[in-house]
Amino acid sequence: DILNEKIKKYPLAQWQKNEIIDNGICLKYAFIIVKGRLKITKVDPKTGRSISLFVLTEGDIYDFFTLLDGKEHIAFPVPIDDVIMFKIPIQEMRIMIEDYPEFNISFLPYLGHKMRELENFGKSLVFDDTATRLSKLILKHVSTNKEKGDSCYPVKLISNLSHESLSEMIGSVRSVITTQMQKLKRDNIIINKKGRLFIKDLEKLKKKCDIFLEDQ
Repeated sequence: DILNEKIKKYPLAQWQKNEIIDNGICLKYAFIIVKGRLKITKVDPKTGRSISLFVLTEGDIYDFFTLLDGKEHIAFPVPIDDVIMFKIPIQEMRIMIEDYPEFNISFLPYLGHKMRELENFGKSLVFDDTATRLSKLILKHVSTNKEKGDSCYPVKLISNLSHESLSEMIGSVRSVITTQMQKLKRDNIIINKKGRLFIKDLEKLKKKCDIFLEDQ
């Protein structure tokens, strides 16, 4: 359609894996991810500890906070892979939001989804223990479509992330995540195949996500 053709006229930008990006760039441009994963991270300057607010991928927008209010977002984009994006001047992106109703049909539910993710993240930090938070994170990214000839369920988006990255996504530390992942393996819930994460027993994983809630 007209909107898609307009977006495709903007140049493609590429950030290399683990490249250091100036987060101030979002004051000038908005980015629509075409390929790769981008981690949005907050860092405590006193302790150096970091927490990941989102892992963005194909179709996601960086940075929708600045796009909405025009203020600098003090969070750092960290490319997990080589990331390819449409690079759109932020004022032109705002014009598209105003001028194309079909854009808002997708954009507003997208914003609602991201806000709900933040709400659930905050609630989980307060009410869930680490094992439950990790189980919920994995379950969130499980694909119910098994690969041909495989009896396990593949995990998408976070499949090959380091334990350090997983710890940032649930507000924990690497050593605790390593211990919990080993326990999930011993319980025959997860398995690694060629560096990719799969679920062997989906019902057991779901039960782990419910344990803490049932105890409240």
